[in-house]
Amino acid sequence: MRLFLWNAALTLLIPCLSGALIPEPEVKIEVLQKPFICHRKTKGGDLMLVHYEGYLEKDGSLFHSTHKHNNGQPIWFTLGILEALKGWDQGLQGMCVGEKRKLIIPPALGYGKEGKEICFSFSLVVKLLEHNFLKLLTLPVLFVKPVREFYVSNVY
Repeated sequence: MRLFLWNAALTLLIPCLSGALIPEPEVKIEVLQKPFICHRKTKGGDLMLVHYEGYLEKDGSLFHSTHKHNNGQPIWFTLGILEALKGWDQGLQGMCVGEKRKLIIPPALGYGKEGKEICFSFSLVVKLLEHNFLKLLTLPVLFVKPVREFYVSNVY
């Protein structure tokens, strides 16, 4: 009976331990262009405005471009709250306005095996062409509702 209980405990414990040993996938970041002066870096909660091109790492084929497929309009999303891919939330942290990056996003941080439009069981390569971000500042004032200011950074 004790042997049975010991085997049952090990059966439950081994998957937990082996899962803990598997490292979290990480986004590979390559800085393509960095501005001379960086006034502020992106962080969670920033509203991002991004132009990008997305390629499949396997064969280099373009699967999406904001210039070609989005009527030339950039996309908006809030950084750090999973409005975009998990890989974007990791790869866009700490960017300066005017900085360009190439992100190699593993499947677990991209679309996963099921994908959205095509099968993404391999990594994505995302080239960020230009971006902008807004920082929401809440300034509390006595006896008045908080006032919101927008800090807008321009890319030229």
